[in-house]
Amino acid sequence: MKKFSIMVVLVISGFLVGCSGKAPYHGTSMPDPKTFDGHFGDIDTDGDELVDWEEFKAYFPQATESVYKAIDLNGDNRLDHDEWHQFKEAHGMKDHD
Repeated sequence: MKKFSIMVVLVISGFLVGCSGKAPYHGTSMPDPKTFDGHFGDIDTDGDELVDWEEFKAYFPQATESVYKAIDLNGDNRLDHDEWHQFKEAHGMKDHD
């Protein structure tokens, strides 16, 4: 009976964990997202309201292109303000502006 009770608890726990929460923001693994916390305006050094790979890499030297592409939801090879803030919100980071 004790084994049955433990098994029921494990099954229910697995179900709750598997069915709770949102889907991940991005489908790829990445380093700790909190290491990519920054103010969009500081990253966008040319002021065109878009962050290209060169600007991103200059601000976050530890970044790989796969991290940049994971944040670039529409795949246009530029991060816009909305994509940046969706990324930050998905990882519990505060909005700086």
